[in-house]
Amino acid sequence: MLKKKIGWVLGTIVVLGAGGYVLARFNTDSMAHVIYQQMTHPSSPSSDPKVEIKPGKDKAKTQNSNLNDIQKILVNKKYDGGYAVAENGNISQVKYLGSHVKQMNGKYFLATDTQNMLTAAAILRLVDQKKLRLTTPVNQYYDSLSLSNKVTVQSLLDMTSGISNDSIPNNQLTNILNWNINHAVVGSVGQYNYQEVNYVLLEGIVSQVTNQSYQDYITNTFLNPNGLNEVKFASQVDSSKMAMPYNNGQPVTDSTLAKAMNSQMGQNQLVASPSNLLRLTQVLVKNYGNNPNFIGNRPTGRLIKSGDMYYVSGGIVGYRTSIAISQDGKKGIVLMSNDSNGKDNLTSLVKETYDKLK
Repeated sequence: MLKKKIGWVLGTIVVLGAGGYVLARFNTDSMAHVIYQQMTHPSSPSSDPKVEIKPGKDKAKTQNSNLNDIQKILVNKKYDGGYAVAENGNISQVKYLGSHVKQMNGKYFLATDTQNMLTAAAILRLVDQKKLRLTTPVNQYYDSLSLSNKVTVQSLLDMTSGISNDSIPNNQLTNILNWNINHAVVGSVGQYNYQEVNYVLLEGIVSQVTNQSYQDYITNTFLNPNGLNEVKFASQVDSSKMAMPYNNGQPVTDSTLAKAMNSQMGQNQLVASPSNLLRLTQVLVKNYGNNPNFIGNRPTGRLIKSGDMYYVSGGIVGYRTSIAISQDGKKGIVLMSNDSNGKDNLTSLVKETYDKLK
């Protein structure tokens, strides 16, 4: 049993990210109707003050040579997807390119593997409010894992906790957190090992500390106060509003997507438009970019420092996302593709296009 009575908390991280959307879209039989479990207590507005940052409104501007160069690069690389560009703090360009443009414009994309930067910001905000410490042992929240006191919130952020979960569920999950706890393997703390279970546990800690669901906390604290109404959890978006996923130009089948989502516990719950994902990144960089615990030096899903910019990339069959943004958050680019090719995570492409903003 968990140390605290968190039965309702276990219902806050449920169904494999966008897996509910994926399975429902393709009409599979296994729990296609299940997206996120109903909370046992009603949602309520957060009492926390809003995160203060108001990126400039999206502005339509005459295309300059830099923006033309970015579009040329993407066209030459046969990029399929949407992209958004920020200059001087404002969104200066949003476009959709490739073979399936009519199926992209105005649609949401799965924000693959970028959710962890938002989870990290949530943890750091709670630390700033003295509701949590990075040195807090994780066993205060999950004593069923029999962790040593050396396994801390910090080690979850850095993926050095020694906790792993290499299992892949056979069926669609109804409770990601509970499943990860039951299948977690505890090893030696201190060595880096990329494991999604670390951030699933962090999401559960956010829920316990705030006494509300992870989704509610993120929405009330980061999304709604900043007008980010095109960043949502997958459960909030009808499948018809999602960009249809492809792999190497071919529609992704239900079985392929279901298997992929089952291997991505907890990281792929967010969907977004390219412009709003870029604005969210501006919000996070403005508030936490100077915090060394927000910026990673190796892949954890957080932003990584590279020269004068931060970047993060991720992908799953059918979707790819990559972000590059300046350290002051004023210029950047987001690539969100609904066509994966099995090998390219867009890192090199987002860096190449970002360089054109200099």
